Amino acid sequence: MFKDIYHNSKNIQKVDSKPIIKSQKNPIDKKIIVDINKLLNRVKVNKKNDVKSKFIYFGSGMFLLSFVGLFLVILK
Repeated sequence: MFKDIYHNSKNIQKVDSKPIIKSQKNPIDKKIIVDINKLLNRVKVNKKNDVKSKFIYFGSGMFLLSFVGLFLVILK
């Protein structure tokens, strides 16, 4: 397959050395061993991290809201 490459106003034709064959892209013979316990543990850890981050955001929001309220009460 030829590719036209323009460099310094010159037309250079470059030839690809390796064409990609479909069988090389997706090997069917290769099997992957998956441990279901590792996957389930990863899901549990991700859920715990989500709960922690939601708690931190909620706590910081409540702190900010109470600080602004307290600041407004002091100014009155």
